[in-house]
Amino acid sequence: MAIAADTGSRQIPALDGIRGLAIIWVVLHNTAMPPASSGFWLHLLSLPASSGWIGVQLFFALSGFLITGGLLDTQGAPGYFVNFYAKRALRILPLYYSVLLVLLVVLPRVVAHPPFSTEHQAPLWLFTGNWIPVLPNGFGHFWSLALEEQFYLFWPLLVARLPPRRLLVACLWIAAGALLLRCVLAAYGADSFTLYANTACRMDALALGAAAACVLRIPALREELCGRLRAVGEVALLVFLAGIPLTHVYARDRLAGETFGYTLLAFSSATFVMWAALSAGRTPTLVGSLLAWAPLRFCGKYSYAMYVFHNLLHTLLGEPWLIGRFGKQPPPQVAFAYTLAVLLISYALAVCSYQALEKPFLNLKRFFEPRGRTTAVS
Repeated sequence: MAIAADTGSRQIPALDGIRGLAIIWVVLHNTAMPPASSGFWLHLLSLPASSGWIGVQLFFALSGFLITGGLLDTQGAPGYFVNFYAKRALRILPLYYSVLLVLLVVLPRVVAHPPFSTEHQAPLWLFTGNWIPVLPNGFGHFWSLALEEQFYLFWPLLVARLPPRRLLVACLWIAAGALLLRCVLAAYGADSFTLYANTACRMDALALGAAAACVLRIPALREELCGRLRAVGEVALLVFLAGIPLTHVYARDRLAGETFGYTLLAFSSATFVMWAALSAGRTPTLVGSLLAWAPLRFCGKYSYAMYVFHNLLHTLLGEPWLIGRFGKQPPPQVAFAYTLAVLLISYALAVCSYQALEKPFLNLKRFFEPRGRTTAVS
């Protein structure tokens, strides 16, 4: 997920805001418990939680945008591949493997009955959890990180050989291919997990985010869009809204939602990211001001660790306690307070993780900055 793709976001605060919005949405989705009572307002409030997986689509589009932009800007530089892979490893692996080591190796040796089975852990270590639906309890959300790692592995090979115009065309074909693949697999009875987590099936969000990065590096297209900035934002919103009735609110258990619904979300997410990038330095709009709001940007800054921690906290600790105390359907105020508590605790742990573990490794990225002339080809 674009959670760990921080390339270039320091220069555009709104992109950190988008990442913050996405992680809050994902945490809400993964930790919200169904309340005991029902009613119109409770149903209305539960809609963001039920559709919170859309935050992952935002992450994918943002990742495609940032990673591709950084690669295009360093085309032709010495150490193009080494620098990219080293910086990605320094960003992702220290926290990720530390969590696996503590929970899957150390904890079972010091605790008689850990709250999860350590079987089926190999896909976690190999970043293949998006291909295998059986993972240790609490680690299921790592599928998206596995998908991103696979994207990081092959994408630099493609970008290195193509200027922005040709890469833009390739990205559009890849996005169309992902949609076609999902339609074919669905027609032949593929399960929902495959359509949702398979790398090839979800490439449209990453590819369309990458396409947006290409557009901003083609001067004529960038100037055209800068002159129609409001229209760019409106298109992102209208496509998202149009998909709601067409896909039953982007339902992942319906054919429309898991085929062209994913692509509609990919397009609207990538367009939204592009709009935010183009809006940098201009008179802020209401949405732009919200994305630049400091608390949202702080969530974006620490979103990677928040993503790693939140579902482990919920599945291994919070949910068993909540069910034991209030049953499977807690009172509404308890359910909402619980979700907020998991969000805040995840944030606090993420800040600690960043300062104590991640930051020393991130400081090493300065040794892998491009040297010599870079060629952002147009």
